[in-house]
Amino acid sequence: MELINSKNVYYVKLGRNGVWEKSSLKKSLIRIGWTRQTLSDINSGRWNKIQRQIEKHAADKGSATRDRRALQMLCESTPDDLWVSFHANHLWWCKVGDPKIHQDKTSKYRKVQGWNCNDLFGKPLLITQIPGSLAKLQRFQGTICKVKEAEDLKRLINRQHSSEYVAILHSREDLCRHVETGIRRLHWKDFETLVDLLFRQTGWRRVSLLGETMKFSDIELEEPITGDMYQVQVKSSATFREFKEYSDNFTGGKYRKLFFVVHTPDQKLSDLAQTDSSQVEVLLPRKIAEMAVDLGLVNWLMNRIQ
Repeated sequence: MELINSKNVYYVKLGRNGVWEKSSLKKSLIRIGWTRQTLSDINSGRWNKIQRQIEKHAADKGSATRDRRALQMLCESTPDDLWVSFHANHLWWCKVGDPKIHQDKTSKYRKVQGWNCNDLFGKPLLITQIPGSLAKLQRFQGTICKVKEAEDLKRLINRQHSSEYVAILHSREDLCRHVETGIRRLHWKDFETLVDLLFRQTGWRRVSLLGETMKFSDIELEEPITGDMYQVQVKSSATFREFKEYSDNFTGGKYRKLFFVVHTPDQKLSDLAQTDSSQVEVLLPRKIAEMAVDLGLVNWLMNRIQ
C-alpha cells in the first residue's frame, strides 16, 4: 500500500453552508463559485485579468488577492497534492484529476480522483477523533486555504501515530497489565464490589442486593434508557466447565444477557474468544482491567491491594 506523501495539502469549503458537499462527494468533484470569471480566463491562467475583476467587487485589494490566490491554488494543483473537506461528521480527502476547470448548471468544478472518508486501512475519519488542529479548519471563512498542519493530516490518513500517542499507548498497556495482576489479588468480596462498580460507572442500575442469594446470578442490572435487564455472575476463579454450567442454565426470560465475570479462569476458559450464545458473555481479566482503567477505578483498586 502506497502511503500519502503529498507536499502540499489544501482545505476547500464545498459551497456556502456546505450546499455543494453532497454533490461534490458523490460525483467526485470540487465545486467552486467565481461566477464572474469565465472558463476561458481561468483555464488560460489570466490571473492579472482575474485579479482586476475580483477587485471591482471586493472589500479591499488584500481580500481580492486572497480570493484570486485561492482560485489559482485549485487550478494549478497537481495529483501530488492532497485536498480535504468536511461532511457528515467526517473528514474527506482526495487528489485532483483532470487539470481543467469545467462548468455545469450547478457551478464551476474540477474533477478529482474520488473522495474518501477513511484512512488507508479503512478506519473512518470521524471529526470527533481527529486532532483539533485539523478539526478547526471547519471554521475557515474563505473557500480554499493551504493547510499548515500537513504532517498531522498525512499521519492521520496513513495511520502513523504521533510520538506522544505511542508513548501514552505504551504507558496504558503497562498500566492495564499491572491492574490485571492487581485484580487477581482481590478478595472475592472486593472483586464482586469492583464488578458492581464497573457496571454502575457505565450508567446501569443495580436492581438486586449485591451478593444476594440467587442461584445463577450475583447482580441484576437494568439499562436505564431501554429498560433491558441483565444478570451478572461473578467468580474470583472458575473453570470452563463451571462457565458452561452457568451458560447452559441461562434461559434468558426477562433478562437480555448473562455476564460471566472471572479474574482467574483456567486455561480453557482463558482461551475462549467468544461464546456460542449471544445471550451469554464472558468477561476475562484483561477486559476487566481495561474497564477499570477507562472508568477511573485504579485508585479504588490500589486502596484494596496495598
